[in-house]
This record gives sequence, C-alpha cells and structure tokens, in this order.
Amino acid sequence: NKIEESIDIFTPSRDELNLLNLQKCEDYVKKLKPDILINLAAYTAVDKAENDIDNALAINGLALRSFANVIKHYGGYIIQISTDYVFNGENKIPYQTDHARDPLNIYGKTKAKGEMFLEDILSKTNQFTIIRTSWLVSPWGQNFVKTILKKLKENKETLNIVSDQIGCLTTAKNLALLIKILIEKKINNKLLPSHLHWSSSGETNWYEIALKIKEISNSINLVNSSIDILPVKTADYKTLCSRPKFSLLDTSLATKKLGIRSNFWWNDLDDLLNEIK
Repeated sequence: NKIEESIDIFTPSRDELNLLNLQKCEDYVKKLKPDILINLAAYTAVDKAENDIDNALAINGLALRSFANVIKHYGGYIIQISTDYVFNGENKIPYQTDHARDPLNIYGKTKAKGEMFLEDILSKTNQFTIIRTSWLVSPWGQNFVKTILKKLKENKETLNIVSDQIGCLTTAKNLALLIKILIEKKINNKLLPSHLHWSSSGETNWYEIALKIKEISNSINLVNSSIDILPVKTADYKTLCSRPKFSLLDTSLATKKLGIRSNFWWNDLDDLLNEIK
C-alpha cells in the first residue's frame, strides 16, 4: 500500500505531550508541523470529571484550542474523536451530525467545548473532522467489555446492569478503519466532512450487551460463567453525574460520503471477543 509506505506516524507519550500543558501542546505541533493531527486523547472518567473540572476542561477543551491555533497558522488538519455525550439524550431518533449540542454533564460539556474551538478557529479553512462515537470498546485499556469479562471470570456475584440507556457500541478497530479512510482521502486532496457519526449499527443497551458478552464468551471458551445478569434502571444505580438516556448516532453521512457501512453490533462484539481470546 503506497499510502502506508509514505506515512510517518508520531505517537508522543504523556511526558512528551502533556495535554494539561497548553504551551507544550502548541510547541510540539509547531515543531512537528504534522499534515494530520489525530487527537485520540481525552479525559474520559465521566464521574470523576464532575469534581475535576479544570483538568477535564484543559484536556478535552483548551488543548484543542491550542492545537487548532497552531494548525491554522502552519497548515495541517485535525481529526478529533468526540462523543454522544455532547447531546442531552432526549431524542427518540438517532442523532444527526447537525443536531444541537446540549450536554448533561461536565465530561460532555468539556468535549462540546473542544468541538466549538475547532469550529470557531478552523471552519472557514476546512481543517478539521470531528468524529462522534459512542460506547467505545477494545481489547485494551478500561472499557465495558473488559469490565464484564473480569466479572464473568470471577463468577461469584449477581451482575446488575443498567437496561434503560439506549445506544450502540463502537469498536476501536472500526473507528481506526474510519480514520484510515479519512487519511487516504485527505492525502488525495479530497474535501472531508467537518462532522461524522460512527458506531456499530442496531439499537441496544448495556444490559443486552452484557448478556451477549456472556453468551459469546461462554461459546468460544473465553470464560465459563454461570453468573446471573439482571437489568436495573438508571435511577437505581447511583452515579455522580447524569448520562444520556438515548445515545444512538445516525451514521448515514459516513456511508454517503465515504462509502462505508457499519456492522451490526453483535458481529462487532463477536469479532472483539474472538480477538481478545
């Protein structure tokens, strides 16, 4: 693949590029002058953010302002990963890319702030794409699939999982695929959409996903669990901050503009669990 051969990828560690240090954000990008800056970093501890507003705002919001100012001056392009949490969850149909933001919690507000900085600074020059995604899962780091697998392996208690938040999962692998397509188009000087939504297809909830994780994991011998998984309402499950009740994203613009379709969430979950195995 010619494109892969011609790309240098820089992956700074937290020490090399600390998003809390806004001057460092500017200096690092100034020094590298990347053609494309893919911002995968975020403050994602949703409940913790409620009492750690300054850090969440710096990482999810102000760092983007620093990046955008440098990109505007030196050229380049930003691909920003955002979230369903910029919406209030009151919708009944999947959110389209131009739906008004109305975040419920600090995490959502700081991510919305990051989006607004990109729009304010880079809209006129078409230098950004915001990808909003929901319920991100992967074989690495901390995420819902890893947490449920851990509980299934322990096999010692009943699991109570929220069943009244509607949405859909996204695998990191599929998100990476979308980003790769954007990079290829950008290298070929194609105009990219400023906002995209991306997730698996279908409609589900956390409880259903947990049941499916158990079913698939048992069937491929990843775990051997007889644990009971029970549905609970959000109201019975005390958390520090409000979460959107409805998080489905309309991904049709990505299909229209980029020619890719998302897979049904069962299939993506199946792939992910086999990958973990």
